[in-house]
Amino acid sequence: MIVQKKDHLQGDQVTTSMYYLKSNPDGSWDELYELMEDEFTKMNQLDKELVSLMVLGHSLTGSLNEVVQVAEWKSIADADKSTVNTGAMRRKARPNDEKRSAFYNKYNKYWSTKHSDLAVRELVTRRVKRNNKRTTENTVVTVQEFYMKPLGQVEGGTAQEREALFDEYHDKVIMRNDKILSRKELRHYWSGSLGGDTAPFVIITEFANTDDMINRTPDNQEVIRKAWPNEDDRREFFEKRNKYLAWGHRDIAIHNNLVKMNKR
Repeated sequence: MIVQKKDHLQGDQVTTSMYYLKSNPDGSWDELYELMEDEFTKMNQLDKELVSLMVLGHSLTGSLNEVVQVAEWKSIADADKSTVNTGAMRRKARPNDEKRSAFYNKYNKYWSTKHSDLAVRELVTRRVKRNNKRTTENTVVTVQEFYMKPLGQVEGGTAQEREALFDEYHDKVIMRNDKILSRKELRHYWSGSLGGDTAPFVIITEFANTDDMINRTPDNQEVIRKAWPNEDDRREFFEKRNKYLAWGHRDIAIHNNLVKMNKR
């Protein structure tokens, strides 16, 4: 049975930005990570507008000098407020002028002044799985793009049925698969496309390690069989859900998640 949820489908905004490291002949990776942990720990605690943050480094995609930040806000206004208040938060985090200057002189030697704003998307807040466990071991994050058919191309389809089916899959599969540590579903806001063709949506999924990431399909299949033990019921559900999805997906990135810099 499909249960229609009453809360809003969408809500928080998620910004994705890329920052670039530069060569520091006098530095080291150990020093960089120590400085980053110090900076992000202090700033994450002070930034009341920031709901959550992932800091993603190089793994199997991208370049070694790229660091991606995926930040969640209640609104774009909150993101703007956070940006405007960056200087004040830094002064509060390090009230001694000389020590603050010395820290950023060292920290900035690792960073280019360039950054790229990659996307602003809307988070489906009713289908979020959060990882609230404390860990010092970096995790693995995948970014994938999937596609929904226009409702006009789905015979008898409605937005209400589609979202209820997506909800049911989230509750019965994603939330019950322990190998999926966290998951965000992102829809069109100021990035991507909407209307007239398939609508892309992005899934960001966190796993403990590469093995769990590689085995995600068989792990999900096991959970699916437990969620719908009757084969006919299972087939009926996925026939209904899949009619809303266009064929195929795009693998955007696999990142090393720098958990000590995260805000969860």
